[in-house]
Parts: sequence; structure tokens; C-alpha cells
Amino acid sequence: MNTQEVKGTLAKLLATENLTVEHRRVSTAAFDVEKRLLILPIWKTASNTVYDLLVGHEVGHALYTPNEDYSGASKAFVNVLEDARIERMMKRTYPGLRRSFFEGYKELWDRDFFGVKNDDPQTLSLIDRINLYFKGNPNIPFADEELVWVKRAEQTTTFQDVVDLAIELYEFCASKQEDKEEMPPMPQSENGEQSADREIESNDDAQSEEQDKEWPTENDPEDDHRNDRDFSEDDAQLEVPSYQGGADETKSVTDEALAQALETLVDDHAKEWVYLSIPDPKVEDYIVPFQETQECLYNHFYDETRDSVWHENVQYAIDHYNSFKKDTQKTVSYLCKQFEMKKSADEYRRSATSKTGVLDTNKLHTYKYNDDIFKKVTVIPEGKNHGLVMYLDWSGSMQHQLLDTLKQTYNLIWFCKKSGIPFRVYAFQSGYGYGDMDEKVNQQDGCLAIASDFKLFEFFSSRQNKQSLEKSMQLVYTQVFAMGGWRLSYYSPYTLGGTPLAEAVYCTRSIVNTMKRIERVSKVNVICLTDGESNPMSYVHQFEDDHPYRAGEYRYQYLCHTRGKLFFLRDPKTGYTRKISHHPHVTTKEIVSFYREITDYNWIGIRLCSKGEVTKLVREFAFDELTAVDKQWKKERFASIKDRAGFTEAFYMPDKGIGAGTQDIEVKQKKEVATKAELTRAFKKHMGSKMTNKTILNAFIDQIA
Repeated sequence: MNTQEVKGTLAKLLATENLTVEHRRVSTAAFDVEKRLLILPIWKTASNTVYDLLVGHEVGHALYTPNEDYSGASKAFVNVLEDARIERMMKRTYPGLRRSFFEGYKELWDRDFFGVKNDDPQTLSLIDRINLYFKGNPNIPFADEELVWVKRAEQTTTFQDVVDLAIELYEFCASKQEDKEEMPPMPQSENGEQSADREIESNDDAQSEEQDKEWPTENDPEDDHRNDRDFSEDDAQLEVPSYQGGADETKSVTDEALAQALETLVDDHAKEWVYLSIPDPKVEDYIVPFQETQECLYNHFYDETRDSVWHENVQYAIDHYNSFKKDTQKTVSYLCKQFEMKKSADEYRRSATSKTGVLDTNKLHTYKYNDDIFKKVTVIPEGKNHGLVMYLDWSGSMQHQLLDTLKQTYNLIWFCKKSGIPFRVYAFQSGYGYGDMDEKVNQQDGCLAIASDFKLFEFFSSRQNKQSLEKSMQLVYTQVFAMGGWRLSYYSPYTLGGTPLAEAVYCTRSIVNTMKRIERVSKVNVICLTDGESNPMSYVHQFEDDHPYRAGEYRYQYLCHTRGKLFFLRDPKTGYTRKISHHPHVTTKEIVSFYREITDYNWIGIRLCSKGEVTKLVREFAFDELTAVDKQWKKERFASIKDRAGFTEAFYMPDKGIGAGTQDIEVKQKKEVATKAELTRAFKKHMGSKMTNKTILNAFIDQIA
């Protein structure tokens, strides 16, 4: 996180409200009262202290300056007096900012950001001296009549107070300016210098010595120098005339100089910062519910117009499913056993034993040597209700391992049913690219886009009864069987497509909220199973009104196709904002890690890949764990990384044979009768695959328990 991001977060914390902070390529800060949007420049040369000062100052305006006109008051006068008011209020609310304001303004003074560092303060206009005084310099001279205005400036509480005071102060200064213009010039001495009485010269020297003092170093300069000035009539310094030069009393040189100087801190060559919001989709627009998926698949495979061969092939697929279901029950029982053991161990760790205050009569005889004679009670906090949302990659690259993947999914479904865990299983699918935006799609400019052809097939749900769930599992198994090349034609609308994992993640909050409301789930595990990277993210971009061809129209804009820009992703509900990478090969990591920050779910990733892909991914996300991952892969035939690849834990599994170990032993024999050696190799392979599955499933149970 760079300095700008840190200070943007600081601004939000200071605001203590639903404030949006954006850094843009602008010369000065601004605040949109209606949108509650604070716009900060992209500063390049500002120190951390000055950064804190500028952020605190702008937040002060955001909190306390209303969106009202100046009622005819001088803008410069209002700026000076309002700055004094809001900075005073920020210091009271956040005492830690006192030092930032004081040291920040001292640094700006040393760099002559006020434009009057080398000038005699007595020659400055009253409004300029008031400005410098409230920005941390107590050595500014004021006459008795001027101190009245300083004291009134310290007592303003509302913006209207500031406006009223600005009007009165301007009239006072305008009158002084008229008197100065009517005043005849001072007589000059022989050397051309103006002469004055000796008393004034003496006082001028005193003030010069005062102004030559270094900037004060008190911890609380505002309060300290205010205490030094009780605004009493006896203070000798107050008799010093406030004006001896030719400054215009109706203008503020320091306010204008500071505004111009601050622009020099801006990075003119900075990349454009683009702020994007995560979408809040209506999931019903994208989810195909299990009732519909079941009906469509049933009508396709059990079409009465089909011939007998077709129905025989369908039955063969069902028999294949039933055989798998029978063989896998031991695996499911193993999962449930491990899950209950993990839960029991966790409950034991969370248990607490306390004394009741009731005497234990069985221990009463030991009172002489045992202080512990009271009955005890052990309290075990009630465990959380678990829920599982699973996203299954329905992309074209999954074709060769989809059946094995589905088998693993079915193991999890049966595990959830047996353990009483609510679940939803969705397959995410889309076409192969973005077309023109559908006008019916309710998406906003500056928001991450959802592909118009994106679909979430709700294949399975714990809301289904036993018969309905079994029917759905048979039908989906048959669909996958057909897509694998068996003698059946699959249902084409549910065929494989792209990999819109990011879009599936966008829908998660709505899906989980519904699950929590209906089934009273408190702990949710979100599982994303895929064999590759998500499709690149895109956002909704509206063409400018003066665009020659598509004025006002909307389009999909890929992040990875946009150069010279930095992207920041923002959650409108929580206000969480973070820079995200536009590189397409880290899309999954970027979007999942962002949602981990704004949700309390357990995010688990399962990636089907080769050993070479594992090495590449680990080099990208967790280079220091490369050796450990390599050893784990060789020993256990899978690897896992915690907190480094976006997920709470990411599992990397071989893309071949992940469903093995649940079927009969396959013997590769050269002759009609298998040899002892062939049987031994087949048995070892079979048992090895079973142990691999158990190892993977055991690690998985560790996460969700």
C-alpha cells in the first residue's frame, strides 16, 4: 500500500462517517457535499507530516464546512477564518493531529509556501497576519484594535459565524485601506529612507528581534501561544502599529500563495487512478434454480420420442452413477468421522471450567489440605452452524477431468447431507467473450461488469428433498457422462464455456445472505473448484457526451487492456478500498482476496493442475514456500498454500485421476490371465489413490471444521 492509499484510509478514519475518498489528477483538493466525496490530489513531494496536515485539513472541511454560499463575503477572508475554525475543531476531536498541523505548517513556512517568509510581518495585511497566526506562528504582531478580531476568530463555532465575521472584518480592512490611500507619504531623509519617530523605530527593532526567532517548538503551539497572549491592554507588544508597508488590506497574499504553492506538490505525471465499485447483482437474473436445471435435463434425457438404444445408454450412465455411489460410501463415512472429531477437539479447546460456589460433599473431608472443595461446572460454547457454497468450473478446459471432479463434488454433497450441513452447488459458465452491453442489464458506470452471458447453474441444494436431490445428481452425472463422449448427446445449453469465476464471486454475498436467512447458518465455507485462471475482469465504461461515434453509450472495458491507469476497487457497503492488479494471470487472487476482506467466510480454493503449473503458481504467490510445496506434492500428491493465493487455503490437486480410488481395481494385463506382479501393481496403485484422496479430504476437513 503506497502513501496515497494510506492517507486515503486515514481520511476515512478521521471522517468517522460514510465518506468516499478518491485521489485524482487534480491540482487542489475538493469535497462534494452531496456525494460525500473527498477528492485529493496525487501528491508527489509531500512529506508524511505535510500529508497528514493536508488530509486532516480537507477532512475538516468535509465534516464541518457546509455547501453554502458566502452571502457576498470575500472568499479569501472566509477561507482564512474557516480554516482557523475547522482546524481548531479537528484538533479538539483528534488531539494527535495537533503536532501534524503544527509541524506541517512549520515545514511549509520553511519552504516559503506562504510567500512572505522574508517579509516584515508588520508590513502584511491584517487578514494575512491572522492567517499566519492561526497556522501556528504566535510571533505575529497585532495592535489593540486588531486583537479584537483575532479573539472573535477564535470564538467562531458555526460556518455562519465565519461568514458574518468575514463580512465585518472586510469592512474594517476596507476602511483601513481607504485611510492608508488618503494618508500622505512619509517624509524622507537625505538617504531616501522614510523617517519615523524614535519610539516607533525602537518598537520596530523589538519586533524584528521577535520575528527573527525560530518557529516555536511547543507540543501544543496553539494553546501555548494563546496562553502567552491574554489579550490584555497591558501587553506592551500590542502597541506596535500593524501596518507600515503598502500591502492591500482587502486581499490575502498568504492564502493565494499557499494555494498556488500546494499545486507544486502534485505529481503531474502520475497515472490516472480509476475507482471501481464491486457490483451488487440481482442473483435471480443469473442463477438458474435447481428446479429448472432438473426439469430441462430430465426432458432431454427422458424424451419419449427417443429410441430404445438412447434409453439404454441413459440407463448405462445411471448404472455407472449407482456403482460409484455404492463404492464411495466408505469415503463419505471417513469424511463425517473426521469432521466430528475436529469439531469435538475444537469444542474441547473452547471449553471452560469454573467453580459453582456449592460445596462438594465428596471432597469436604479434604479441607485441611485441599482448598478446592467446591463443585465445578464445565461449559462448552455452542458450536457454529456450518454452511457450504461450492462453485464448480463449467469451462471447456474441464472436459477431460469433469467426471472425476464431479465425483469429488458428490462426495462433499453426501458428506453435507450426512452431517446436516446446508449447501449450494453452482456451476459457473459463460460464452467466450464480451459483446455489446445489453440495455436491460442494470449495471452502472465505474462498476465491475458482469458478462451478459454469465450463468450460475444451481445443480444441487440442501433445500431439495432426498428424492429430488438424487434425481438431480443422476441427471447431472448423465450430462457430464454425455459431454465426455459417451453414446449420448448432451443438453447443449448446459455445455462448457468460459471461466467467469470473478462473476460467481460477485454473487456470493447475496447467496450467502439468503442461506443464512433461510437455514440460520453462521459459519460459511465458500469453495471454488477450477482448473485455471478466471476470465479477466472488466468494468462498465460510459463514453463521453462528445464522443464522435458512441456518445453516452456503455461498453465493457477490460482492466488488462487499459494502460496508463491504476485501478482501485471499492465496496460501497463497507467502504473498503484497495488497489488491485490489472494483470489477467492474477485475477482469481485479486478478486477473492478482496472479498475475504469484506466477508467473514472461509474461502477455499481447489485448483486442478499439473506439477509444472503448481511450480509456476507458487513462484508467483509464495516463492519462499516452493521447497515445502515440492516435497508435499511428491509425498502426498497434492499441495496447499495458506493466505498467499487469495484463499484462506488453496489446494492444488493433480488434473488427472482425482476421482480414482473409489472404483474397482483396474488391472493392466498382457495375457489372458493376470500375473501376480500385475495384480500387485494394480493393488498398490489403487490403495495409493485411496490414501491420496483421504489425505486431501482430511486437509479439507481441517479447514471447514
